[in-house]
Amino acid sequence: MYLYSHMFFTGLLLGLVLDGLTNLCFVNMKHNNRITVIFIIAIILFIISLLIGNTIGNSIGFISLGIYLTALSLALAGIQSSWRKYVYIAVILVTSTFYIVYFL
Repeated sequence: MYLYSHMFFTGLLLGLVLDGLTNLCFVNMKHNNRITVIFIIAIILFIISLLIGNTIGNSIGFISLGIYLTALSLALAGIQSSWRKYVYIAVILVTSTFYIVYFL
């Protein structure tokens, strides 16, 4: 169980990294297209996890679930930068709280 929760929270953080990379690399791209790219990456990872199977495939599936949830929350936050900052803060706060509780 802990393996999959670690992979899920890693996926949440990886979703933030992917969003930051799409903002950095594709400056002229609209917000909807950036979020669509992140959704497509999550779907491709999920398909790969189904093809692999076993424990490694399940781990990749939970990473894709975290990326998908991050992309969904960023899509719901919209184009306003203040709401996107709240999503970033919430994901980082939840992930850091999980790891602090886990290691203590």
